[in-house]
Amino acid sequence: MRINGWAALRGYTFVVYGFVYLPIMLMGLFSLNSSDLIAFPLTGFTLDWYNQILHDERIFKGLLTTMSVAFPVTIITTVFGSMAALVLTRHQFKGKVAFLALLVLPFFVPKLIFAIAQVTFLNDIGIHKGLYTVWISQALIILPFVTIIIASVLFRIDKRLEEASGDLGATPWQTFCRVTLPLMKNGIMAGSFISFVLSNAEYTVSYFTSGRAQPLSVLVASDFRFNLSPSLNALAMLIVVFNILVIVVSEWFRRRGVQPE
Repeated sequence: MRINGWAALRGYTFVVYGFVYLPIMLMGLFSLNSSDLIAFPLTGFTLDWYNQILHDERIFKGLLTTMSVAFPVTIITTVFGSMAALVLTRHQFKGKVAFLALLVLPFFVPKLIFAIAQVTFLNDIGIHKGLYTVWISQALIILPFVTIIIASVLFRIDKRLEEASGDLGATPWQTFCRVTLPLMKNGIMAGSFISFVLSNAEYTVSYFTSGRAQPLSVLVASDFRFNLSPSLNALAMLIVVFNILVIVVSEWFRRRGVQPE
Protein backbone atom coordinates (compact mmCIF):
# COMPACT_ATOMS: atom_id res chain seq x y z
CA MET A 1 0.00 0.00 0.00
CA ARG A 2 1.54 3.23 -1.17
CA ILE A 3 1.55 6.19 1.20
CA ASN A 4 0.92 9.58 -0.31
CA GLY A 5 3.98 11.82 0.02
CA TRP A 6 2.01 14.83 1.24
CA ALA A 7 0.21 12.71 3.84
CA ALA A 8 3.54 11.39 5.12
CA LEU A 9 4.96 14.90 5.27
CA ARG A 10 1.85 16.11 7.09
CA GLY A 11 2.13 13.25 9.57
CA TYR A 12 5.79 14.00 10.17
CA THR A 13 4.89 17.66 10.77
CA PHE A 14 2.29 16.69 13.36
CA VAL A 15 4.83 14.45 15.11
CA VAL A 16 7.37 17.28 15.28
CA TYR A 17 4.82 19.79 16.58
CA GLY A 18 3.57 17.24 19.09
CA PHE A 19 7.10 16.59 20.32
CA VAL A 20 7.64 20.34 20.77
CA TYR A 21 4.30 21.42 22.23
CA LEU A 22 3.03 18.37 24.11
CA PRO A 23 5.43 18.89 27.05
CA ILE A 24 4.26 22.50 27.31
CA MET A 25 0.63 21.36 27.34
CA LEU A 26 1.41 18.82 30.06
CA MET A 27 3.22 21.50 32.03
CA GLY A 28 0.13 23.70 31.85
CA LEU A 29 -2.05 20.78 32.90
CA PHE A 30 0.07 19.97 35.96
CA SER A 31 0.16 23.66 36.92
CA LEU A 32 -3.59 23.33 37.57
CA ASN A 33 -3.33 20.06 39.49
CA SER A 34 -4.02 20.29 43.22
CA SER A 35 -1.50 17.55 44.08
CA ASP A 36 2.12 18.23 45.02
CA LEU A 37 3.16 15.31 42.83
CA ILE A 38 3.73 16.01 39.15
CA ALA A 39 2.21 12.74 37.98
CA PHE A 40 -1.00 11.14 36.81
CA PRO A 41 -3.75 10.71 37.85
CA LEU A 42 -4.76 14.33 38.48
CA THR A 43 -6.37 14.88 41.86
CA GLY A 44 -8.25 18.14 41.29
CA PHE A 45 -8.25 21.67 39.90
CA THR A 46 -6.57 24.60 41.66
CA LEU A 47 -5.01 28.00 41.01
CA ASP A 48 -3.03 27.97 44.25
CA TRP A 49 0.27 27.39 42.44
CA TYR A 50 -0.25 30.56 40.39
CA ASN A 51 -1.20 32.45 43.55
CA GLN A 52 1.96 31.17 45.25
CA ILE A 53 4.16 32.34 42.37
CA LEU A 54 2.51 35.76 42.14
CA HIS A 55 3.15 36.35 45.86
CA ASP A 56 6.71 35.02 45.91
CA GLU A 57 9.01 37.95 46.66
CA ARG A 58 12.09 36.04 45.49
CA ILE A 59 10.53 35.39 42.08
CA PHE A 60 9.45 39.02 41.84
CA LYS A 61 13.01 40.21 42.48
CA GLY A 62 14.28 37.78 39.85
CA LEU A 63 11.75 39.17 37.39
CA LEU A 64 12.88 42.74 38.09
CA THR A 65 16.48 41.66 37.53
CA THR A 66 15.50 40.01 34.25
CA MET A 67 13.76 43.19 33.08
CA SER A 68 16.73 45.32 34.16
CA VAL A 69 18.86 43.13 31.89
CA ALA A 70 16.45 42.63 28.98
CA PHE A 71 15.71 46.30 28.28
CA PRO A 72 19.35 47.50 28.15
CA VAL A 73 20.34 44.45 26.08
CA THR A 74 17.47 45.17 23.67
CA ILE A 75 18.59 48.78 23.26
CA ILE A 76 22.25 47.83 22.81
CA THR A 77 21.61 45.06 20.28
CA THR A 78 19.05 47.08 18.33
CA VAL A 79 21.34 50.09 17.96
CA PHE A 80 24.51 48.17 17.11
CA GLY A 81 22.59 45.58 15.07
CA SER A 82 21.11 48.35 12.92
CA MET A 83 24.54 49.90 12.43
CA ALA A 84 26.10 46.55 11.52
CA ALA A 85 23.27 45.75 9.10
CA LEU A 86 23.69 49.11 7.37
CA VAL A 87 27.46 48.55 7.06
CA LEU A 88 26.95 45.08 5.59
CA THR A 89 24.25 46.06 3.10
CA ARG A 90 25.14 49.61 2.11
CA HIS A 91 28.95 49.77 2.08
CA GLN A 92 31.83 48.00 0.40
CA PHE A 93 35.14 47.91 2.27
CA LYS A 94 38.18 45.74 2.77
CA GLY A 95 37.70 43.12 5.41
CA LYS A 96 33.94 42.92 4.97
CA VAL A 97 34.04 39.11 4.96
CA ALA A 98 36.16 39.12 8.12
CA PHE A 99 33.74 41.56 9.76
CA LEU A 100 30.80 39.31 8.89
CA ALA A 101 32.62 36.22 10.17
CA LEU A 102 33.45 37.96 13.44
CA LEU A 103 29.85 39.10 13.79
CA VAL A 104 28.32 35.65 13.37
CA LEU A 105 31.03 33.84 15.36
CA PRO A 106 28.78 33.52 18.46
CA PHE A 107 26.50 31.33 16.31
CA PHE A 108 29.19 28.66 16.17
CA VAL A 109 30.73 28.92 19.65
CA PRO A 110 28.93 26.82 22.31
CA LYS A 111 27.41 29.06 24.96
CA LEU A 112 29.19 27.20 27.75
CA ILE A 113 32.60 27.89 26.20
CA PHE A 114 31.61 31.47 25.47
CA ALA A 115 30.44 32.03 29.05
CA ILE A 116 33.61 30.54 30.59
CA ALA A 117 35.75 32.68 28.27
CA GLN A 118 33.80 35.77 29.30
CA VAL A 119 34.23 35.05 33.01
CA THR A 120 37.96 34.36 32.58
CA PHE A 121 38.47 37.56 30.60
CA LEU A 122 36.52 39.67 33.13
CA ASN A 123 38.56 38.25 36.00
CA ASP A 124 41.82 38.92 34.15
CA ILE A 125 41.00 42.60 33.61
CA GLY A 126 39.67 43.02 37.15
CA ILE A 127 35.96 43.57 36.41
CA HIS A 128 33.60 42.16 39.01
CA LYS A 129 30.46 40.38 37.96
CA GLY A 130 27.22 42.38 37.96
CA LEU A 131 24.32 43.39 35.77
CA TYR A 132 26.59 45.26 33.36
CA THR A 133 28.61 42.10 32.69
CA VAL A 134 25.35 40.29 31.86
CA TRP A 135 24.43 43.14 29.50
CA ILE A 136 27.70 42.82 27.60
CA SER A 137 27.71 39.01 27.46
CA GLN A 138 24.10 38.70 26.36
CA ALA A 139 24.46 41.50 23.82
CA LEU A 140 27.39 39.70 22.18
CA ILE A 141 25.42 36.49 21.59
CA ILE A 142 22.13 38.19 20.63
CA LEU A 143 23.64 40.80 18.31
CA PRO A 144 24.03 38.40 15.32
CA PHE A 145 20.32 37.51 15.43
CA VAL A 146 19.26 41.17 15.41
CA THR A 147 21.75 42.08 12.70
CA ILE A 148 20.59 39.31 10.36
CA ILE A 149 16.93 40.22 10.86
CA ILE A 150 17.51 43.90 10.07
CA ALA A 151 19.89 43.11 7.20
CA SER A 152 17.27 40.85 5.62
CA VAL A 153 14.91 43.83 5.50
CA LEU A 154 17.58 46.16 4.10
CA PHE A 155 18.41 43.68 1.33
CA ARG A 156 14.81 43.92 0.09
CA ILE A 157 14.77 47.72 0.00
CA ASP A 158 15.18 49.13 -3.50
CA LYS A 159 18.43 51.12 -3.42
CA ARG A 160 17.11 53.28 -6.24
CA LEU A 161 14.87 55.02 -3.70
CA GLU A 162 17.92 56.15 -1.75
CA GLU A 163 19.71 57.13 -4.95
CA ALA A 164 16.69 59.17 -6.03
CA SER A 165 16.72 60.97 -2.69
CA GLY A 166 20.36 61.94 -3.25
CA ASP A 167 19.62 63.06 -6.80
CA LEU A 168 16.91 65.37 -5.44
CA GLY A 169 19.44 67.11 -3.20
CA ALA A 170 19.09 65.28 0.10
CA THR A 171 22.17 64.80 2.22
CA PRO A 172 23.15 61.24 3.28
CA TRP A 173 21.74 61.92 6.76
CA GLN A 174 18.46 63.23 5.32
CA THR A 175 18.24 60.18 3.06
CA PHE A 176 18.74 57.89 6.03
CA CYS A 177 16.17 59.66 8.22
CA ARG A 178 13.48 60.14 5.58
CA VAL A 179 13.94 57.11 3.31
CA THR A 180 16.04 54.30 4.77
CA LEU A 181 14.92 54.43 8.41
CA PRO A 182 11.15 54.39 7.69
CA LEU A 183 11.64 51.44 5.32
CA MET A 184 13.71 49.44 7.81
CA LYS A 185 11.56 50.19 10.88
CA ASN A 186 9.75 46.83 10.68
CA GLY A 187 13.09 45.02 10.77
CA ILE A 188 14.25 47.14 13.70
CA MET A 189 11.04 46.41 15.57
CA ALA A 190 11.22 42.68 14.86
CA GLY A 191 14.87 42.55 15.89
CA SER A 192 14.18 44.38 19.15
CA PHE A 193 11.35 42.01 20.10
CA ILE A 194 13.52 38.98 19.29
CA SER A 195 16.32 40.45 21.37
CA PHE A 196 13.97 41.00 24.32
CA VAL A 197 12.66 37.43 24.20
CA LEU A 198 16.13 35.89 23.81
CA SER A 199 17.44 37.94 26.72
CA ASN A 200 14.61 36.74 28.96
CA ALA A 201 15.27 33.11 28.06
CA GLU A 202 19.08 33.19 28.28
CA TYR A 203 20.41 30.97 31.07
CA THR A 204 23.97 29.76 30.41
CA VAL A 205 25.64 33.14 29.95
CA SER A 206 23.53 34.72 32.70
CA TYR A 207 24.48 31.96 35.13
CA PHE A 208 28.20 32.50 34.66
CA THR A 209 28.29 36.30 34.39
CA SER A 210 25.66 37.43 36.89
CA GLY A 211 26.60 38.36 40.43
CA ARG A 212 24.35 38.32 43.46
CA ALA A 213 21.39 39.74 41.52
CA GLN A 214 20.33 36.70 39.49
CA PRO A 215 17.87 36.80 36.58
CA LEU A 216 14.72 34.73 36.68
CA SER A 217 16.10 32.04 34.36
CA VAL A 218 18.91 31.30 36.83
CA LEU A 219 16.53 31.17 39.79
CA VAL A 220 14.15 28.81 38.00
CA ALA A 221 16.99 26.48 36.96
CA SER A 222 18.22 26.37 40.55
CA ASP A 223 14.74 25.51 41.83
CA PHE A 224 14.39 22.72 39.27
CA ARG A 225 17.57 21.13 40.59
CA PHE A 226 16.53 21.14 44.25
CA ASN A 227 12.74 21.41 44.44
CA LEU A 228 10.55 20.17 41.60
CA SER A 229 7.30 21.89 42.59
CA PRO A 230 4.08 22.44 40.57
CA SER A 231 4.56 26.15 41.27
CA LEU A 232 7.45 26.04 38.79
CA ASN A 233 5.02 24.74 36.16
CA ALA A 234 2.80 27.72 36.91
CA LEU A 235 5.76 30.08 36.57
CA ALA A 236 6.79 28.47 33.28
CA MET A 237 3.26 28.86 31.91
CA LEU A 238 3.23 32.55 32.87
CA ILE A 239 6.53 33.00 31.01
CA VAL A 240 5.13 31.18 27.96
CA VAL A 241 2.01 33.38 27.96
CA PHE A 242 4.16 36.50 28.33
CA ASN A 243 6.36 35.52 25.37
CA ILE A 244 3.27 34.79 23.27
CA LEU A 245 1.92 38.25 24.11
CA VAL A 246 5.24 39.80 23.08
CA ILE A 247 5.06 38.00 19.72
CA VAL A 248 1.42 39.01 19.21
CA VAL A 249 2.18 42.65 19.95
CA SER A 250 5.20 42.51 17.63
CA GLU A 251 3.09 41.07 14.81
CA TRP A 252 0.37 43.67 15.43
CA PHE A 253 2.88 46.50 15.13
CA ARG A 254 4.39 44.88 12.02
CA ARG A 255 1.00 44.63 10.32
CA ARG A 256 0.20 48.21 11.18
CA GLY A 257 3.52 49.25 9.70
CA VAL A 258 2.81 47.63 6.33
CA GLN A 259 -0.73 48.96 5.98
CA PRO A 260 -1.12 51.60 3.29
CA GLU A 261 -1.92 55.07 4.56
